[in-house]
This record gives sequence, C-alpha cells and structure tokens, in this order.
Amino acid sequence: MRLDFNVLWVEDQQRMVAGAVTNLTRIMADEGFELKPTFCATMNDVTRYLGDDLFRDEVDLILVDWDLGAGLRGETVISEIRCHIAYKDVVFYSANIDILELRRASFAEGHEGVYFVSRNELPEEVNQLFHVMIKKVLDLDHTRGIVMGATSDVDQMARECLQLAHDMLDNAGKAGVLREMIDLLDEKVPNVERAIAKLKGSPAVVDILKAHATFTANDGLRILSRLLDLPAFAIHQGHQASVKRYMADIVPKRNVLGHKVLTPDGKPFGIAGANGQVVALDEMRALRRALLELRNEFRLLHAGLSAR
Repeated sequence: MRLDFNVLWVEDQQRMVAGAVTNLTRIMADEGFELKPTFCATMNDVTRYLGDDLFRDEVDLILVDWDLGAGLRGETVISEIRCHIAYKDVVFYSANIDILELRRASFAEGHEGVYFVSRNELPEEVNQLFHVMIKKVLDLDHTRGIVMGATSDVDQMARECLQLAHDMLDNAGKAGVLREMIDLLDEKVPNVERAIAKLKGSPAVVDILKAHATFTANDGLRILSRLLDLPAFAIHQGHQASVKRYMADIVPKRNVLGHKVLTPDGKPFGIAGANGQVVALDEMRALRRALLELRNEFRLLHAGLSAR
C-alpha cells in the first residue's frame, strides 16, 4: 500500500456522492492516507481503466452503484470487473432498492467478495473496510515501506524543482548554482578521503558496505531552499518553509528508517538510528500525515515552476 488509497468508483451521478467523498477524504487524511477516487459512468469507462495494468494493480477498493442509467445495472458491471480483478473487495450500493435486492442481483451473477449497503451508509461501510485494510500495514516494517516510497517521490520532485529553478536563472545565476553544487562536493572530499583511508587501514567488508557519500537529496534541498529566497522566485517563496520543514522533520527520520533492518525477533515498536534517534511506531501516523501535506506542497511548487 502507498499513501494513496485508490478507489475505482462506478457512479453515473457523481454529485450524489460528493458528500461521501468529502467525508472519506477527511477520514483517510486523518490516518495519513489520501483518497484517490477514479470515477467511471459507463461500461466503456470501466473496461478502459481496467485495461491499464498499472491502474488495475494499484486499485485498493471498488465501489459500484446499482442504477447506472441507460438500463445499465451495477451487477453487470461487477461481472465485468471480476473478469479483470478477481480478489479486490467491491462495495455494491443503491439509493433506490434495499440491500436484500442488491444481494439477490449479485447472487444471480455469482459474485463473491461483495459488500452491500445503502448509499446513505456508504461512507461508514467504506470507512470500516479502509481501517481493516490499513490495519494490515501499520506495523513498523510495512509503514517504513510506505514512508520510503513517499519520500522517494518527494525527493524526485525536489530534484526536478531545483532543475526548473536553475533553468529560470540568468547565466550568472546558473553559474552560481553549479558552483554551489561543486563546493558541496568539494566539502565532502576530505571526509571521503579520510573515510577511505580508515576503511583501507583496517579493511572489513561489513564497514565498506556501510560507506556511502555523494551529492545527496538533502544537498539539493539546501540549494533549492536558498534559491527560493531570491527575488526571481518571490512568487514561490511561501514554499520555502515546506522545503525546510521537509529537511528538518522528514529527512532525518527517513534516513533512520532507510538504513536499518528489522529483525524478526519479537515485535519492535521503534527503530533507532546510528545517532541515537528513535522513530517509534506511534509516530508513524503523524509522519504519514506530514508527508501527505508536504508532498502536496512540493507538487504545487513543481507546478508553479513548470508554468513559467
């Protein structure tokens, strides 16, 4: 699972479930996940999306209305969905007929793995299923994977933002950025040389495998933060706080999570880094929530820089 909770939502009157979308978005955001509904209104829409392997693999839950207009019924759509996705849970709902009739329609088609609910009760049903699903991935090891995936996405956006910002500068500004990058690399040379000398002086495979030094994601973030202080980026300066917050609050914890391996002994409730910092299991929810917020900030910055 990712920070995104992907829902294939088959509904021909999207405005009728707007309230449910709002409720579920709030509920999921509170747990540090983002609701990403993909709405379909026709059978052609459904088959087109299901024909995409990546989309099909990343769907977490499927919601299907009973009356889809033009004589199309939800049970027919579910049968088509089951031809492509056999084991994902489906919530079959209606505002027009009762649950017993929904069950009968689905049973006649031979469906399995289907939940039945009225449209009014849809948010509560989906909420319960959502919490059952995320409960399986809220241990340290799974949550670590979610955090690492999200931070990789943010790091890539930050690199692209730095490239976009660099390209917007005049020649002198571009030369300054390049010089700053080289200076950062030069700063590391003595440390790298000392580290290499130490490793060679008493070589051990285990120590060499741990050694790594390059132009890091954090180096790029430092330069990006500085550029957002320049007059040329005044319109984007509001994002500087997010860049600094990401560096201060997320990167250190990401480094702890990324450089430690959990042992199968017992049930760990925290991961300690080399500097003694501990990322505890009960911090993960707040970490996911912060990542959702910051990921959106970086997307806005990226969009703003791209629209020059």
